[in-house]
Amino acid sequence: MTKNNLLYYLTYLFVITLFAYLFYLSTKYIINYWTFSQAHINYSDGFVKRGLFGTLALFLENNFKIKFVNTFNFFFIAFYLINIILFFLILKQYSTFNYIFIFLALSPTLMLFSFNDLGGYQRFDSISIFLILFHTYLVYLYRLEKIDFKNYNKKFFFIIFPIFFISIFIHEIQCWSIPFHFFIIKNIYDEQKIKYNKLYIFFGLLVLASLIVFLYPVSDQTINSMVEKLTEKELWIGAITVASSSEGNINIINSEIKTNLLNLYNLKINLFFLIVGVIPIKILIFLLNQKKIINIKHNKIYMYFYLSIIPYLAFFAIGDTGRWLHIISITCFGFLGQYPLDKSKPFYESPRSLISRILFFIILIIYCFFIRLPHAGNLEEKKITIWGGLHKKFEAVYKIYFINVKDDKFNLNKRFKKN
Repeated sequence: MTKNNLLYYLTYLFVITLFAYLFYLSTKYIINYWTFSQAHINYSDGFVKRGLFGTLALFLENNFKIKFVNTFNFFFIAFYLINIILFFLILKQYSTFNYIFIFLALSPTLMLFSFNDLGGYQRFDSISIFLILFHTYLVYLYRLEKIDFKNYNKKFFFIIFPIFFISIFIHEIQCWSIPFHFFIIKNIYDEQKIKYNKLYIFFGLLVLASLIVFLYPVSDQTINSMVEKLTEKELWIGAITVASSSEGNINIINSEIKTNLLNLYNLKINLFFLIVGVIPIKILIFLLNQKKIINIKHNKIYMYFYLSIIPYLAFFAIGDTGRWLHIISITCFGFLGQYPLDKSKPFYESPRSLISRILFFIILIIYCFFIRLPHAGNLEEKKITIWGGLHKKFEAVYKIYFINVKDDKFNLNKRFKKN
């Protein structure tokens, strides 16, 4: 086994181990009670936004005695595990570039986001991330000539498209990744010099589904009747009413704009993560293409890059900016990961002087182990900074299991609701 392969498998094992603990914890406790409550939204009294998952999970509970919480936990464990596997399959070719590999593998804006901040775990964003990573991997295989255009086309229209369409009725956040998928497949069609008229039909259906979810009028009576049937479950009712109403997000936009964009403290943190989540990957794509290590046939891909991430910036008026920054970063990674590397070409990923290398290494360690992307909230009010990350998680595990700390935030029974 080469040194690069060893680095790859050790890092892969490290990330899997981190999430394995999180998966274990989720079998004992409900990690994200907000999402768990919202997951109960259902169609029992008519169509509502985000109602599909709850309808199916409640059907399994009522007819097959499969507890709702078990369906909920299995769903997220499965998606997060698949996403980690896809992420490292795409990332493997970068293991020859040690610094780049570590930067991407342990970045707080990429796969470790939901581990570093548990408010980002058990989110239906994981479906969007799965589709982005799966599509990226398909294009990567196509460019490696391991699958042909016909095979790629079938997998897109018979796997990605149906899951995408269905997932819009689970959570509307999927709608914002429509540009990524459209521009990626359009670019393939352009390279093949094939007309893409049918793409407009399929993507038009996704837009139509999105409009139905956003614009379909839902009465207060429908929501209240649904909520009344869920009262015995001791859920976070506010989370349900905000999410299921077609006006739920509109009512809080003014408050979120003040929090995320007009508050200088919060804005600086958001801009910091926007820069570190986007710019390094954009520069890397440009440099690798310039050195002919990747082969970008059409420079329009740079325009597609920005057009795919700009829609997410609208979410800054809704809240949970950390989640949107995480998906923006994953989207950028998708543009990078679709291109196979020509490793016969030289590429110097780090400074050549020893002092510069040491400084570069220290910055990388700080970024990967001492910084975390907060998922949401008024950061100034809660005194949240950019500092945290993996080292804080290791410290928390030590305090929970090895020493008796009298602090509720280290008491799992008080911090989380038991399953």
